[in-house]
Amino acid sequence: MIDLFDIALFFLVAIILIPRIFSTNERTTNTSTIPIMINRRGGVTIPRRRGPIAPAPGRHDEQEPSTPSSLYEPRPEDIIEVKDILSKVSNMPPELVDMILDRAEYWACAATVIDYSNNPQRKITILGAYPAEDQFLLRTEPLGLTKWSRSNRDLWRVESAPKRLKKEYAESDLQELVDGSFSSLEHPFRKVVFDIVSCDQGWSGDRENHGRYTGSWTWFDVGLERFDQENDCVSECPDHLGSEDAEKTPSIPTCAIRPIWPPLEEVDAGGALMRYHHELLPNQGRLIQLNKHAEGNFQHYHVEWSWDDDVEPESAAAQTLEDAGRGTGTGNGAFLKNLKLGDMITVWGHARFPGWTNNVQKVEVKVYWAF
Repeated sequence: MIDLFDIALFFLVAIILIPRIFSTNERTTNTSTIPIMINRRGGVTIPRRRGPIAPAPGRHDEQEPSTPSSLYEPRPEDIIEVKDILSKVSNMPPELVDMILDRAEYWACAATVIDYSNNPQRKITILGAYPAEDQFLLRTEPLGLTKWSRSNRDLWRVESAPKRLKKEYAESDLQELVDGSFSSLEHPFRKVVFDIVSCDQGWSGDRENHGRYTGSWTWFDVGLERFDQENDCVSECPDHLGSEDAEKTPSIPTCAIRPIWPPLEEVDAGGALMRYHHELLPNQGRLIQLNKHAEGNFQHYHVEWSWDDDVEPESAAAQTLEDAGRGTGTGNGAFLKNLKLGDMITVWGHARFPGWTNNVQKVEVKVYWAF
C-alpha cells in the first residue's frame, strides 16, 4: 500500500528544495604549498542513503575524493527557512517538522579537510618507533555551533593542550551559539564520513599478509574534544591576540579546547604536567581504518559511521569490519549517539615498530546532523 505520508513528504520537500538544488555556491580553492586545515559549513544537496557499513572486499583502491569547485550546499539558515515554511504552511509541531526533514536526510554538514598533496613530497610521513609516531591531523568545527568562529589559526591547527576537562558547558549555554533552535531528535548527530588517502611503506617481511589488513601497523584513530568552562584565558592570551577578526573574537576561545580522547596521563607524581596517552595497539572502539599491509600505492579509504548502525563488537557481523581494516567496536552507532552539541572530532595518524611508515596525503571528515 502506498504511504500517503511519504507522498506528501516527497511533494512538499520537492517544492521547497528544487529551486535550491539547481543553484550553486562559489567555492575558493586553496593553492598554498603549506597544508591548511580547511573547515567549511554546508552539506551535499541531499546526502545519499547509507550504504553497507563495510564495503565489499577490494573496494578501497578508488580514486581519491574530489572537492567540487561549484556545488549547492544547504546552509544552516537554509534549513531554518525550510523548517519555517513547513511550520507555517501545514501548522505542524516542531517535532514533526524535525522528523520530516530527518527522513529526507536534509541535514546540516560540517566538512574539514587537510591536504598534503601540495607538499614537495605530496604527503607527510609518520614513522614508527620515533617520538612522533602518533600525530594529530585535524579537528572539525564545534558541532552545531553555527555562530562560533575560531580566533587563532595557529592554535587551531595543532593538538589541544594536554589539560584535563574540569567543567563542561551546559547545553543551554551552548545554545546561544546556535542559529535558530537545535533539533528535537534524541540523537541529532546522524552520520560521520571519513575519506582518507594514505598507504604504508609498501613492503614487509610478512609476505603472507601482503595486501590484507592483518599485521598492519599503521592506522587512523578518531578523537574527541570539548570546551572547558573553567578555562583561564587572560587578556594577553595568544588566542585573542592572534584573532583573525578582533570584532568577532568568539565567546569561547580556542585555548579552552580539552581532549576527551585520546586520554591523558600524568607526567609527574603530582599531576601538574600531563601528556597524551596513545595505546600500543589500535583501540577497536576508535579505529577508523588500518592501511592495507605492504601496499605502497596511495589508497582511498571511505568510511561511514551512522547513528543507527547495529553491528555489535562481539558479534559475527563484526568480522566484516575487521576484514575491511576497521574497528570492530565502531559499528554499533555509539560514537554518534554520544556526541554532544559543541563537540569537536579529531583524527590521529599512527605507526608502530621500526620500518613501518604511515604516508598520509589527504584526510577529510564530514559530519551530518539534524538541525
